Amino acid sequence: MPEAEVSLRVAFYLLRSRLTDLPVRVAIDGAQVQTAGTLHFDIDGFLSDFGCAPVGATATWRATYSHRATAGSVVIHATPGKGDVVAQLRDGRTLRVESKKGPLQRDKASREYPLVREALGQLLTIDEVAESDVLAVAVPHSAKFVELAARWRQAPLVRRARIQIITVDRHDQVHGLEL
Repeated sequence: MPEAEVSLRVAFYLLRSRLTDLPVRVAIDGAQVQTAGTLHFDIDGFLSDFGCAPVGATATWRATYSHRATAGSVVIHATPGKGDVVAQLRDGRTLRVESKKGPLQRDKASREYPLVREALGQLLTIDEVAESDVLAVAVPHSAKFVELAARWRQAPLVRRARIQIITVDRHDQVHGLEL
């Protein structure tokens, strides 16, 4: 599952679950979508499938999108350093999520370990964070990621930093997010 898909699925989950009334900000850089003519993620098709339409005219997928099913919106931008998904929750806290791509099936390469570690490192070095912010790492929902999430949620420093490790599936569910 591509990183942009993980981030957007988290954003739509927040809107559907009515955890926020404000636009959800999603950071997606161009390399997650396409490099050197190779399409990695059909963002336009994905947004359309989720009932999203750009607000106003736009020449690029970086824009504000209305989400018809929830009357909410998603702002897609390319500004790094604040979190891949940032949402002002209804209770006043801010949710900051670092997302990672990853395989949905086990393979011999065990790419899941370095992906989760990289996301943890990125989350720990976010430019701006408040004491009340909710911090999370989001990865695809697969057997290996679920296993890692369960184990690393108990790691002393992950617990001390109050970092949640969540998994995202293609059935519109986010697992492990505690708000």
